[in-house]
Amino acid sequence: MIDNPNQLDKWLAKLLEAHPKQIALGLKRVRSVAERLNLRILDRQIRLSSTVIVVGGTNGKGSVCAFLENILLSAGYTTTLYTSPHILTFKERLRSNGEVLDDSEWIKAFNTVENARVSKPIEELTFFEFSTLAAILISDMLNPDVAIFEIGLGGRLDAVNLLDSDCAVLTTVDLDHEGFLGKTREKIAWEKVHIARSGKPIVLAEENPPEILYSFCKDIGAKQIRVNRDYSYKQLGNQWSWRGQEATRHALSMPSLRGNHQIRNASAALACVEALSKQFPISQGSIRKALISVQLPGRLQVLAGQPTIILDVAHNASAARVLSSGLGQLGFYPLTIGVVGLLDDKDSASIFKILQSKIDRWFLVSLDAKKSMNRGRRADSLKKTLMKVIPKAEVCCFDTPEEGFTEASKICEKEDRIVVCGSFVTVSAVWGLAERFLRGTKKGE
Repeated sequence: MIDNPNQLDKWLAKLLEAHPKQIALGLKRVRSVAERLNLRILDRQIRLSSTVIVVGGTNGKGSVCAFLENILLSAGYTTTLYTSPHILTFKERLRSNGEVLDDSEWIKAFNTVENARVSKPIEELTFFEFSTLAAILISDMLNPDVAIFEIGLGGRLDAVNLLDSDCAVLTTVDLDHEGFLGKTREKIAWEKVHIARSGKPIVLAEENPPEILYSFCKDIGAKQIRVNRDYSYKQLGNQWSWRGQEATRHALSMPSLRGNHQIRNASAALACVEALSKQFPISQGSIRKALISVQLPGRLQVLAGQPTIILDVAHNASAARVLSSGLGQLGFYPLTIGVVGLLDDKDSASIFKILQSKIDRWFLVSLDAKKSMNRGRRADSLKKTLMKVIPKAEVCCFDTPEEGFTEASKICEKEDRIVVCGSFVTVSAVWGLAERFLRGTKKGE
């Protein structure tokens, strides 16, 4: 049993050390503990008093969650939002009405989960399982109008899938985490679509999905809301329109999140909003306000200052394509340096190939073993892959993201740009350093 740590960082350190694996899919352990907590369990699923939205998919989950949260808040409803992983602080993982919670809320929930776990000792929970149960407890206590939960990995065996949701959103289906989910889109889609619920709506935002998405939903009786059939969207200059089953929304502002792909994510959020409109009617004005004010760190994020510094947590081929497109839309730069750090289970070769036309010099970085949960790949290993894909690449290796960024900042002129991308760990390590660097350059002007 954890020895009653009274600080959140102590809890987090102990949870990271508790389970021998940081990813161990399966619901047996976490369901066993959930059943001992003071939660309502119906048909082996957790039923909250709040309306619950679960968002899954390969990419775009975080953006859809951010749109949903901001739309609901703009309309005056209360929310909680659980996402993972975090970038700067663990407390980013759960927000109440857009704000992070005090340490004391997490510590209380952690103690409750641990007491339930040791009441009938079982195998240790993973970090994600433990923190997800704590987040569910906190959200149940806060009892917002709508509780939004993002799937961590896959869907079928993810701890978030213990929740009995009122509506689900499945964003995209692409190759990622193949060692856990399968090596084909069909197998991955089968894992992810298990967030669907009988008789409940599920927004299917993947435009060219494996057929298993449709057949699975049909078999269990889920109410499918398909893109390009039940809802659609169209960009018209600097505005866009959305058509649903019951309403059409014209002259919508472009989302404040950069990249044309964000219209797709916002459109999926609007389909979910429409599915719940009887309980939560939302005006056109609230939606417009939400679109232009939504924020999500680390997604084609451009920091203010010169040289241009872009932060993006693109860590698979699909996300790399989105990043490449976004970089192309940002204009011409004489020199682009990519500070790149990846986990060892990522398809680095595909990522390098997709980004090769956008990056002139590669600064590859190793990731700290503890911060990357022993999954970080060494820079020299990344270099071997890069040279196979781009034999004439200009590449340097560094022991840490901080070192890579510091060296990049020394050689960049004001007209150049630095793209920091890959793992959340890479972006997290560089963010504060980059902001300090830009403040320093501004003072020196």
